Amino acid sequence: MHWSGGAAKPDARRWHHRRMGLFTVAEARDELTRLRPVLDELVRVRADAAELAASLRPGGRATELGGLPEWKAAQARLDDLMTTVQRTGAELKGFAPLLIDFPAELDGTDVLLCWLEGDRDLGWYHRTDLGFAGRRPLKIPGLPGYVGSVSDESRAAFFDGTAEHYDEDTFHASVAEALVEPLPGAPGLVLDVATGTGFAAYAALQLKPARVLAVDLSPAMLARAEAKAPAQDPDGRIEWRVGPAVPMPVEDHSADVVLCASSLHFLGAVAFADWLRVLKPGGRLAFSVVSGARFKPSGPFAEFVPGDLSFPTGEAGAAALASSAGFVDASARTFTADGGGRIRSVFLVHATAP
Repeated sequence: MHWSGGAAKPDARRWHHRRMGLFTVAEARDELTRLRPVLDELVRVRADAAELAASLRPGGRATELGGLPEWKAAQARLDDLMTTVQRTGAELKGFAPLLIDFPAELDGTDVLLCWLEGDRDLGWYHRTDLGFAGRRPLKIPGLPGYVGSVSDESRAAFFDGTAEHYDEDTFHASVAEALVEPLPGAPGLVLDVATGTGFAAYAALQLKPARVLAVDLSPAMLARAEAKAPAQDPDGRIEWRVGPAVPMPVEDHSADVVLCASSLHFLGAVAFADWLRVLKPGGRLAFSVVSGARFKPSGPFAEFVPGDLSFPTGEAGAAALASSAGFVDASARTFTADGGGRIRSVFLVHATAP
């Protein structure tokens, strides 16, 4: 990569300091703020480059953006923008979605402060020897709305309190069945992310998988899920595990299917990068997402909804959640059912890991 002068050039002394030293949390947050215009442009140019590249393939759809010269210009601009990011001393670890690490030290441990495309601010870190799967939330006072702004203990207690009557809402079971129905049969490993009382895990058994791993933070939810196993899973294909659903406790590129039914609004945008991590190339993602036009959390409930995810208002926006995170062949449809005595709807999204 080379410097083109297309964006404000960082102060050379500050750049040298960053390359030789570490960021504090405050410095990394300030640097991220300065980089925002660069990152916004990078996202726009990345989309233009993808559209231009598609138009240049045999049989590709023509685009008003231009042709080969414009594609080359977009590639050059992307090169410039990525150089601008790296000159700050930050590490550009991912391109689609953008993933930026700031080297730092916390409590005497070498870490990387993580920003993932879609995050409102710098809210995560991981040890340098663990990688993305080891991400943990930063505890930053005055920054509500993070996935990590409420402790796992508080989250577990909240959902424990809803477990007793959760199965009375049949809408969740209907959503899970609809998510699973179009997926291919005989997968190896199926992951059910934030399984709750297990609706999606049990629905996945119709695919005849080799194994299902269902994870949830709430012990009470999982206890109710597992209690159904003698009747619904006599072969014992489902493994139930208490713990955070992001990151999922599996190896990279080990899963054939990832399911997330009625839970994305509690996980946030960070979930998408983890799903890319765990899925094999060609693996299938299926999730439901609420409509931003109708979903208006309030009161104590709102504390458990992360602020890093923009909820879609239409099917195109729902599919774009997956495609903008790096998945391909994303599609969405509106699912409507009579759940709990009222008509309710969500978007069902299916996509493929590249």
